[in-house]
Amino acid sequence: MNMYQRSGVFDRASLDLTSRSGAVLNEDLPLLEYEALVSNETAHFRFISGALIWLDIVSCITAATTPHLLLCHSTVMAPDSQIRLEDIMGCKNWVMRQIGRIAELHADKLQALRQGHFNCQEFKRTIIDIDIEIQRGLDASESDSAAFCSPPTLITPVFANMASVYLHLITHGFQQLGALDAVISRTMIMLQTEVPTHVLPALVAPLYVIGSVAREGDEQFFRDAFSSPPLLDPSLKQRTRILPILEEVWNKRKAEPAFLWEDSLELIHDVLLI
Repeated sequence: MNMYQRSGVFDRASLDLTSRSGAVLNEDLPLLEYEALVSNETAHFRFISGALIWLDIVSCITAATTPHLLLCHSTVMAPDSQIRLEDIMGCKNWVMRQIGRIAELHADKLQALRQGHFNCQEFKRTIIDIDIEIQRGLDASESDSAAFCSPPTLITPVFANMASVYLHLITHGFQQLGALDAVISRTMIMLQTEVPTHVLPALVAPLYVIGSVAREGDEQFFRDAFSSPPLLDPSLKQRTRILPILEEVWNKRKAEPAFLWEDSLELIHDVLLI
């Protein structure tokens, strides 16, 4: 990620783009009938930018850090942005933006606690605002029946439910999990009845975060998911480490009442959830 920042991918002047491609990117124009060179350059730039935003956010979930590219989120993931993460990793921009905000909030909380100036009221206000945005996005998604059962239509709500669980974990840790019953029940129904098996590789991050708070009766689903194809991929060996970590999280949750989300991150901090 530091290499990415130094290379200045979002600094279009530093890239060898044609002037027309630069203009399309600067004005965030849709690709219509531009010549092949402009279309290819613009599409490649947008794909790389979106992929880096995605990987940056996902890495922060387990690292408990602020996204390195946070300053880009408001433009890159704006509602009218031509960079659409749903075309890259399956989840719509609005959810990934909220997950990035939660990662930032968690990192800020930990730093404030270390320095002894944690503002509980400000933290709660941000929690409420993020929760409202998640619910608003879910409501809008439910009312949008276009492209029914397309991958983003299936993947986005799972990531949104993961965001709700993630928000709870940075606030309450593994305490008060009863408050998540509705979210967990809704997600388990989706995973077991609506999401095809071949879509599961796009859901590694939600499967881990939601799996970490799984009810005892739901644990077997996550065991099966993380111990068989298509999640087990020889090119993504980090996935083989996730199930043993989940098992340890489940055991520690039961054995140690004071076990925190931050404690669980020590087990998985070097695993990228993709």
